[in-house]
Amino acid sequence: MIDAALRRDGIRHIGMRCDGEDNGFCIALTDARAERTFISCRGAEAHAPADAFDAIEPGASDVLYVSGYTLAHRTAEALRRFLRRTMGHRFAAVVDASPVIDAADMAMLRQLRDYAPVWTCNEREAGLLMRRFGLDGPHGSGAEQACRRLAEGLGSPVIVRAGGDGAWMCEPGAGPRHVAGFPVAAVDTNGAGDCHTGVLCAELTRGTPLPEAVRTANAAAAIAVTRRGPATCPSRQEVRALFGADTRRRHGHPEA
Repeated sequence: MIDAALRRDGIRHIGMRCDGEDNGFCIALTDARAERTFISCRGAEAHAPADAFDAIEPGASDVLYVSGYTLAHRTAEALRRFLRRTMGHRFAAVVDASPVIDAADMAMLRQLRDYAPVWTCNEREAGLLMRRFGLDGPHGSGAEQACRRLAEGLGSPVIVRAGGDGAWMCEPGAGPRHVAGFPVAAVDTNGAGDCHTGVLCAELTRGTPLPEAVRTANAAAAIAVTRRGPATCPSRQEVRALFGADTRRRHGHPEA
């Protein structure tokens, strides 16, 4: 099924294959508020050997995406080895914290910090990251202040996704900036964060400045939550259409 999906989307797999073991799977339970609960089972993606990423050689225009889920199982050692090998990288890197960032090895988190990636997370994950790095702020400080403290403490750009309110972004040495969201009626939020981060990475490969990349990711995630299912990332044309509709709405054209 995974092979078929990769072929359908024109994605060439260049990494290691772990023959003899199936991949993990996840069951998502979505309630009437479009919120979800996950039941997950790990598989080959969690049990990769230490040399799993030795053949991966990103080019200067590539973007490395690191999922926080990788940090919670054996594959973390393969990631650690890759990060050591490419520490002087010229390509961009994006770390999606994920809900399990609280269980990650602290030495691994410090290694990721030193890699100087863009960090992206939701509000809850931002709180977990702050706690792990000793950056705790006042209780209830919100996404804006969490974004500021993380950018200062990690020395890297930080994006804090805020659902329908869009996202906050902050780069070291600058104040936090709100990137507005797009008002929609959500029916299924499953995969919204993945959609946001995937589109963010896609825009960065095109050389899009970070604020514009975040706005495009906000629009894509807004469209995704209006569709049922986890793999509902829209096309670039659909995102551009939403930009146009939002511009008309902001200028007082109700038909938008």
